[in-house]
Amino acid sequence: MLLKDAALMEHRVTLVGALGGLLAHAGRRMEPAYLMGVTGHAFRLTLDLVISPSAPHELNFHDVFPLWERLGAWFKRVAARPADPGYADVRAEVIERVERAVAGGRPAIVYDLLASGEYGLVVGVEGGRWACLTPDAPAEPRWMDVADWPPAAHAAFTRAEVVTLLDLAAEFDRRAAEAASLRFAVDHFWAPASRDMWLQHGRQAYQFWRTTLATAGLPLHGPEPGRGHSYNLGVLHAARADAAAYLADLAGRYPEAGTLPRAAEAYRRVAEALAEAVSLVPYPGEGLAGRRSEVAACLDRALAAETEGIEAIERALRALR
Repeated sequence: MLLKDAALMEHRVTLVGALGGLLAHAGRRMEPAYLMGVTGHAFRLTLDLVISPSAPHELNFHDVFPLWERLGAWFKRVAARPADPGYADVRAEVIERVERAVAGGRPAIVYDLLASGEYGLVVGVEGGRWACLTPDAPAEPRWMDVADWPPAAHAAFTRAEVVTLLDLAAEFDRRAAEAASLRFAVDHFWAPASRDMWLQHGRQAYQFWRTTLATAGLPLHGPEPGRGHSYNLGVLHAARADAAAYLADLAGRYPEAGTLPRAAEAYRRVAEALAEAVSLVPYPGEGLAGRRSEVAACLDRALAAETEGIEAIERALRALR
């Protein structure tokens, strides 16, 4: 079975691209910047201690789904890593849920299809194969043998993971969803590190990142450290550019929240600083070692501007209660 008229919403944040494609196929099409903003992904920053390319995918879905559900949509996620106890059983359940979703007429969000290291959509099932939409092929499905998924070569970071859409309401409360997204932006910015300190979020992630780059003699992890830094810069720039657009949109619709224009302008400056960082070390970041201090200075500017933006959002929230 192959679903028709399914496509990824093309976006650097591929989880949101897959979500946008899934919702559009179900009849709820949204502009990328709006979907990034209302789901909170425009305001996220998560880094691991080696600043790896997989860091943006290390999400706590317990705080992801409440914002997604504000769209009047309900989801189920099943996932396990290859080293987890009972992995084989979970992988079998993931495969069964993918097949059930497609048979029911809906794509399934799946991680690391065709060894992409990104999120995509399964839009067809035929025997032991899946028809996959990935960032490299967002509209034309490519077939993959399920036996080869997830790829063994990615065992250090990959997982068997599926997110399926359970139900979709006819409408949703936009004001409530938008206010919740702004509340998330504030909470995420001030969030503490994970309990084991492996993951840093928001403000702490910025500080950890710029300190790692700016401290002379501090080693950069891995054989290709520029790959992780440049990847994360690209993802963060795309997110913050959407945050600026989303906040400008809200400012036009909620004049009573008088500090939203200030927040939008602050996030525009965040995106500007990050665009400079991306230009200094474009992916895969081979030139990072010689430009550490310059990139750190860009992160300093981005953090200062984002702090202003968060303070303006905090004031705006009082008017949107």
